[in-house]
Amino acid sequence: MIVVDIGNTNVVIGIYIKSKLTYIYCFETKSEKIISLINKKINNKNINQYKIDYKICIVSSVVPEINNIIINFFKNIGLEVFNINYLNAPIKIKFKIDNPEELGNDRIANSISAVNKYGKDCLILDFGTATTFDVIKNNAYEGGIIAPGINISHDTLIKKASQLDKISISKTRKIVGKNTVHAMKSGFYWGYVSLINGIVEKVIIEKKYRPSLILTGGLANIFKDQIIMKSCYEPHLTLEGLYLIGLKKYA
Repeated sequence: MIVVDIGNTNVVIGIYIKSKLTYIYCFETKSEKIISLINKKINNKNINQYKIDYKICIVSSVVPEINNIIINFFKNIGLEVFNINYLNAPIKIKFKIDNPEELGNDRIANSISAVNKYGKDCLILDFGTATTFDVIKNNAYEGGIIAPGINISHDTLIKKASQLDKISISKTRKIVGKNTVHAMKSGFYWGYVSLINGIVEKVIIEKKYRPSLILTGGLANIFKDQIIMKSCYEPHLTLEGLYLIGLKKYA
């Protein structure tokens, strides 16, 4: 089975062989050459060499403008394509929100994956283009929080402040910086640590539950040791959710 997560920053493609996530390919979503880049890895000539269990492709997308391009690519190499949304996901989670059609399909896949592995009460923290929190209580999706993504915040600050240069996001030993670079590193790292812990604490109080806290997304590994609540790191949460959807629908 092939699973595809079309995000605002990257398109991530996972290939499952014998129920195992065996290959992962990542491409920049906005690349003008994205189809030719995908074609170098997966094409009509080599698709059979992967020996995938099911000749299907499960797609989650939050970028409508490139959906059809990628869907048609996989159809043209002989795969049946299923593009998920909250209405057609075969694994049911109740959506107790005002407009479930607005919920990103990646967050639906994340929720399904989290509940499958950790049970009915989950709090998912995704460090993606946005930093998002998804609240699941008693197998119901109760809502979420969307904060600016770390890299988006960083890039915006650099663009707007002419005297600041790019930095890497990493932990600093001390909070108070002795120079501009140290001060920026501290602000981004400890600022987001405080944001994360503050929101997690407030969600638990508001919802009166004790969920499994699941971290995913590109920068999750950097922050996981500073979160006050015990957490589990799942770097491929979305891909695993898409695989579960594929199994339920086609296996």
